[in-house]
Amino acid sequence: MANGDNSIPEHHSPVRHILNEAHGNSNNGFLGNFNLAKETPNAYVIMEGDWGGQIYLVCPIKMIKCDEEQLKKLLLDLDSIAWPGNDGGYGIYYEKHNPGDIIAGGMGGGIATETLWVHDEFKEKKLKEQIFEVISGERKEIER
Repeated sequence: MANGDNSIPEHHSPVRHILNEAHGNSNNGFLGNFNLAKETPNAYVIMEGDWGGQIYLVCPIKMIKCDEEQLKKLLLDLDSIAWPGNDGGYGIYYEKHNPGDIIAGGMGGGIATETLWVHDEFKEKKLKEQIFEVISGERKEIER
């Protein structure tokens, strides 16, 4: 791998990192942290579970009004809904994308749009509005 020691940086989604390398694409789109993402045009927050086997949400960072701790809590809540009893395999990643980009991952991946995109599982459970309220700072957490 590009960094010489065959490890994937912690702030990279392992699935997208490996796919980039397999296809000869750059891994420069990964951003190191929440604060850097907030300062970067075209930055998105991506939440995933099941070790990249499911993309939970994709959202332009400019829409995020809650703090990073609330994002982490939201991730844990979404993971416990999608994969109850699973211990690990979830992550929040900050990446540069353009609207329309496909976000590689299992269960259909995700899509970078101009607004919040959530996996169909959360739409079916009528959680999209609550998720939006958390990221916009209007609510502390989702109700399950």
